[in-house]
Amino acid sequence: MKTTTVPGPFENTASSPSSLPLHGAQNSNPMKQLLFLLALILGTTGCDKLSDGVVREIAFPEHDPQIAVTFMARPVADSLVARAHSSAGILDSIGSKRIKEAVYTLEHAAGNSITWGGEADWVQGLGHVLTDVDLEDGNWTLTVEAPEFETVTSTQVMPPRIESSGSYAYAYTAALEDEFVDEDEFGYTYLTRTIDLSLTLPDRVDASDYFLIRAQKTFNWEDFEEEEYGGYVVLNPRVEDDPRIVWNQLCRGYLIQDIDAVEALNSLPFELYQETWGPELEAISAEPIVLEVCAISAEMAQYYERLDLIDNPSGGPLFTEPVLAYSNVSSGYGCFGLYTSSTLPLTFE
Repeated sequence: MKTTTVPGPFENTASSPSSLPLHGAQNSNPMKQLLFLLALILGTTGCDKLSDGVVREIAFPEHDPQIAVTFMARPVADSLVARAHSSAGILDSIGSKRIKEAVYTLEHAAGNSITWGGEADWVQGLGHVLTDVDLEDGNWTLTVEAPEFETVTSTQVMPPRIESSGSYAYAYTAALEDEFVDEDEFGYTYLTRTIDLSLTLPDRVDASDYFLIRAQKTFNWEDFEEEEYGGYVVLNPRVEDDPRIVWNQLCRGYLIQDIDAVEALNSLPFELYQETWGPELEAISAEPIVLEVCAISAEMAQYYERLDLIDNPSGGPLFTEPVLAYSNVSSGYGCFGLYTSSTLPLTFE
């Protein structure tokens, strides 16, 4: 009688010679073979599709060049500059080009007008220069014409003239917080000051108000290295992340907007830091801090806000959707803005 020994349930049979396949025998699994065959077919099909090309051509729309004009004007100025370029599409390898033949006309609602431009008023590196500017209050319409381009227009209302007194006035208080004097081995004296500034801006009930405030003398390496007397001023808000006060790199100053309906622009807190240097302490002590306070049109404010977002100098989270430049010109490119301005000198002798 032949007997067979059956291993127990916990006995390891992996090392038993009888448990290993014979040399040359196939330990095959039909399911694994089927899956391998399907994967091979799919891989071959995918490679064929890749060889045919994955990237599809996108048909970009044809672009008809338009006049893109930028002109920011204030009531009184020795000169103002207008710039006109041709708009460019995404497939235009040359890009935007200056339009030297552009002719500008500013027409007031009362009927009087100013015309300039063309080759005669073109200044290389700047644009078309308008001199001896004296504009009235009220509505102004800008019209720009150029050969082979459709005429474009834009209309703006001159903001109230901001001054230190009158019906549209700003008010301020300034106090010297700290002052330090130092002299180097070459006889140069350095003076630093910290000033507390509280600024109140006009806030109309029936209209939105927009302002720009900036220091007129900012840091310049050429002044530091070449000028006998030099200096700069840094202006900063006391309150961080104040939604009314936003730094704009292109304007080199703070755009200010009324948000609340009642007394939104009262006692805005700022800090001024001044540094001056020169051979004589008396001279640098008398150096004033000069600020420029501007009342700007809403369209001008929106234009610079949008351009600052596009430029994105702070490296903020601007990576979701492209931001389009704001325009109030009929072509959809550029901006016509009006503003009034006043200088605010501060002296601490």
